[in-house]
Amino acid sequence: GQPQISDFEWDEAYLELRELERMRPDLVRSDSPTQKIRYTVVNELKKVKHEYQPMLSLDKTKDIDKIAAFLGDKEWIAMLKLDGLTCRLTYDKGKLVRAETRGNGEVGEDITHNAMVIPSIPKYISYKDIFIVDGEMMCLPEDFKQFESEYANCRNFAAGSIRLLDNKECAKRHLTFVAWDIITGYDEEADDRLNKKLTRLLEYNFLIVPFTTSFYENSIDEAIDFLKNETIKYPIDGIVFKYNKNNEYNEAGKTEHHFRGGLAYKFYDEMTYTTLEDIEYTIGRTGILTPVAIFKPVDIEGAEISRASLHNLTILRQTLGDTPHYGQKVGVFRANMINPQSGDAEKMEYYIQDLLLDIPNKCPICGGEVIVKKDNESEFLMCNNPQCSGKLIN
Repeated sequence: GQPQISDFEWDEAYLELRELERMRPDLVRSDSPTQKIRYTVVNELKKVKHEYQPMLSLDKTKDIDKIAAFLGDKEWIAMLKLDGLTCRLTYDKGKLVRAETRGNGEVGEDITHNAMVIPSIPKYISYKDIFIVDGEMMCLPEDFKQFESEYANCRNFAAGSIRLLDNKECAKRHLTFVAWDIITGYDEEADDRLNKKLTRLLEYNFLIVPFTTSFYENSIDEAIDFLKNETIKYPIDGIVFKYNKNNEYNEAGKTEHHFRGGLAYKFYDEMTYTTLEDIEYTIGRTGILTPVAIFKPVDIEGAEISRASLHNLTILRQTLGDTPHYGQKVGVFRANMINPQSGDAEKMEYYIQDLLLDIPNKCPICGGEVIVKKDNESEFLMCNNPQCSGKLIN
């Protein structure tokens, strides 16, 4: 309400900026006044066929020897296997014109309206022809913290959020796009390896997946250890090994399900067993009560863990059974080295006290009525008191 310049001066500056950005699209900032997106609502997500290349997955293994046999003496690249929703972005003359989900590999859904409100997706790049990039849409662990009381995991949260029809709502979900390959639009001679294509993506202001290559004389074990140190930043479900040279990757071909030039390594979660001591409940601003398992402290990868979120009522029952009790044996693991979780409970094997841990029908904060609500396939507990102090504080 207190403009420092006149509307005329603003318009002149805006038009000058727009012209400069037209001449140098590689310098367009995401916070530029020209990049403000009008929020839109679509009636449905349209089906789109992947024109340039199918979006297939990779074969998987938990056997490190199979990784070694697969790579042989070929030059390779290893990267995090990001746990989100695979998406493809298409640029024409430097402008983002389409974003699509993987779908069944041949046909996906058009999510362009939502891609326009994701800050990590460049809306303009300096490439002047058709440019297509594949990557992963996700919600980073630090961004998911404010949603974890209502959603079981960040992958499902990201998959649902990017498919919203109202992109104003999508913008509130704090999604991030991380790129991991250029499908078309690279120099076949200069960018003859995947690691070079990833470097090219950096020049266009994309976030890229953490990676390492056999260039550095890494062994497979060393590459895995290096990439595990990067897992704190991203939700992952393994590590991908690919032939680094484009010609070797392409010559490997594909099946109907996966490309033969890459293999995903799913490393095991280390399970430690302990005993359940209590279930506590935390409350969020909407009144949702999140169950937290309290157990005898255990050491996992150098960290002492004594509590783990059970997320909601459905996961509590899946993990601990319908009659959780003091002294119940539970398995605790650090899921992909990010957050401790409890699972694989051996129900009723033994217990210290014959005392069940009842699901509360009164709010532990205010004593108000607790109701069970259902969202998709999950049930969760909610305090029904609008004046609950815990709800109001949050």
